[in-house]
Parts: sequence; structure tokens; C-alpha cells
Amino acid sequence: TLTGGCGTVSTTGTITVTQENTIALSSAAGTDAQTVCINTPIIDITYATTGATGATITGLPTGVTGLWSGDVVTITGTPSESGLFTYTITLTGGCGTVSTTGTITVTQENTIALSSAAGTDAQTVCINTPIIDITYATTGATGATITGLPTGVTGSWSGDVVTITGTPSESGLFTYTITLTGGCGTVSTTGTITVTQENTIALSSAAGTDAQTVCINTPIIDITYATTGATGATITGLPTGVTGSWSGDVVTITGTPSESGLFTYTITLTGGCGTVSTTGTINVNPLPTTSPIWHN
Repeated sequence: TLTGGCGTVSTTGTITVTQENTIALSSAAGTDAQTVCINTPIIDITYATTGATGATITGLPTGVTGLWSGDVVTITGTPSESGLFTYTITLTGGCGTVSTTGTITVTQENTIALSSAAGTDAQTVCINTPIIDITYATTGATGATITGLPTGVTGSWSGDVVTITGTPSESGLFTYTITLTGGCGTVSTTGTITVTQENTIALSSAAGTDAQTVCINTPIIDITYATTGATGATITGLPTGVTGSWSGDVVTITGTPSESGLFTYTITLTGGCGTVSTTGTINVNPLPTTSPIWHN
């Protein structure tokens, strides 16, 4: 408004003062610092903004995107790479330089790999004999369940290592399964432990043939034994003229003794499991002697 002179003269104008831009998390607390498994959707992260006309969002993992629309920043998607990602949102337009940050930690899927010697995950042992310890290295998991082991063998997880150890007390083919727990993904592996029963031998010819008495130079009644587990046998202590052999899980003793006496034979199984043997006797009588008859 002018003063002095003539007339009352004035004019007006305006000054508009714009508030600085603002940004604030509008999704649930903690969504701006979340941890997810790889290939698993994140919980959407949203921010309410004022003043800005847009925003740039950087630092997101592959598979996750951010956009600004209608005063809201939205970060969404499914990460396809693992790692710690610190993202930055910078508002554009409006007043001030305003930005905020958050983190998305993407965890790799659990892994498991045999760390003991090759083949220990498919071993064959004799019953009541310790297995070679089987170990697996794991990543990501916080534990593991191990199922399918024979009685006497146990499995445990500690310090990122699964250990299977023990002495099986039952025979058979056992397929075990290790399933990782905690961490990311459904990860499991299998292996086998084959537990072989001890060898066996049992008389399969007639009762008493393993303790027979014959005359010298007379064939014995064949003696046979059924075996399991073994891959052969040694037979010792037979009289001359009598032989023993193993074939097709059967021991056969046959022949004609040409010497007299009491012979205790021993059959010892070879191969397979355990130290298994049995014995029997063959009593060979000499021919009777005759006294001369004198005639007067």
C-alpha cells in the first residue's frame, strides 16, 4: 500500500510454501527388513509418500520390483538370487532430498552332500559288525531327521554335519532317508545299508550220516550240508579216498575210504559273514582177520 502523494494505491500477491516430501513405511512393521527363501515371494513392502511426484527404487534382488503410484511406493516380487540386498527409495519432485532404505535377505535353498568316502552311502556289512561312519555336509538347515536305519545304527545332525554310525543287530536291506529341517526348501537324500546275516550250515543228508561207521574199501553214504551266506568251504580230516566239496550252497562228502580209523572231519565256511564251522565223524573199520585152520 503506497503512502504519501495522492490516492490510495495498493496491490497483492501470494507466496505458497510447500512442505518437504515425506515417506513412511505403511506395510507391517519389519517388512522393510525381511528374510525370505530364494524363489519365494516376499511380503509386499509399501511406503506412503507426500509431496513427491515419483520415486526411484534401487538395490532390489532380481525378480523383485518397486514402483511409485498415487503417493504409494510398492515393492513386490519373487527373488531369484540369494544374498543381502539393501534397497534405497529416493523421492523425486516436490521439495527436499528425501530417501529411505530397507533390506531384503534372500536365503539359498538348503544343500546336503556326502562328505564321507564315496560308496559309504551304499555299504554292505555283516550283522553285529560296525558300519563305516557315513557323513553328510549340509548348508542352510538347522537340523535333520534320519529314518529307515537298522536297529543299532543311529543318525544325528550337529554343526552342519549329519553322522550315521553304529553296529547293526538285524539283517536286511535298509534304505535310509535324511530330510533337512529349518532353512529353505524341502531337501532330502537317501542311501542304503545292506546287513548280511551270519553264514549258516546244517546237515541236509539223513540224520546220523555225519557220524557213520563203514568198512574199509566200502563207499560211505554221501554226507551233505546246506549252507547260506558262504561263498565256499574247506573240509579237512577226511580219510584217504573220501573227498569234500562245496558248490551251490551245498557241501558234499563222498567216496570210499581206503584206510581205517576214526576220522573227525571239520567243515569251515569261507566268504560271507562270521566264522562258522561244524564237525562230524567217519569210523572206518578194518577188514576182519582170520586165523589159519590146521588139519591133522
